[in-house]
Amino acid sequence: MPRVLHYTLYGLPENRLEGMHEEFDALARARTWRSGEPWVASSQSRSLFEMEFFRHLRNAESNDVSAAGFVKMTGDETDALIITIFMRDLSAQYGIRVAMRDEDHPLAKLRRLEFQAGRLPSGQSLEEVLAKRPVIKKVKGERIFFYPPTFRLHSQGPPSPEWAYALCGIRAYAPTLLEAEQEALKILRGFGHLAG
Repeated sequence: MPRVLHYTLYGLPENRLEGMHEEFDALARARTWRSGEPWVASSQSRSLFEMEFFRHLRNAESNDVSAAGFVKMTGDETDALIITIFMRDLSAQYGIRVAMRDEDHPLAKLRRLEFQAGRLPSGQSLEEVLAKRPVIKKVKGERIFFYPPTFRLHSQGPPSPEWAYALCGIRAYAPTLLEAEQEALKILRGFGHLAG
């Protein structure tokens, strides 16, 4: 059975739901997903599956649930990280609580994650927690390394305000993980054309 990453948004005003749905649609179109595309259900959903999913969730939890969804993961941790950053950003943008659950995550400490106004319950930012190690994505036998903004590439250097990425002996920076991934994949395709 594949891993499933669940996310639930709490306390989002009704008049902000349409904008939140548009942001989910934009995220789904922003890249090619190895896992399923992220989606969300709320009181404004019109497909039968989303309406029933949301109704059952609200009955099981509380009326404070504003929206929720899930993605079946297929082994791409970059997908999970991009969704996590997106949820953190929604939490910060709307000043709401967002909870994430990944029951089958290999690390028990990462099975539940919560943001309140974009911060972890400890008050730390997500990047402060991620700074300990790079995220690695394997594409066609090549490894792409993504370094969070607070990761120090050199022990003496200050942390960068951007995401760093490295592949094929090249290191570069981009403002977001999504942009870093897109640029790294372009470079990888370019090397593929040179080799072919």
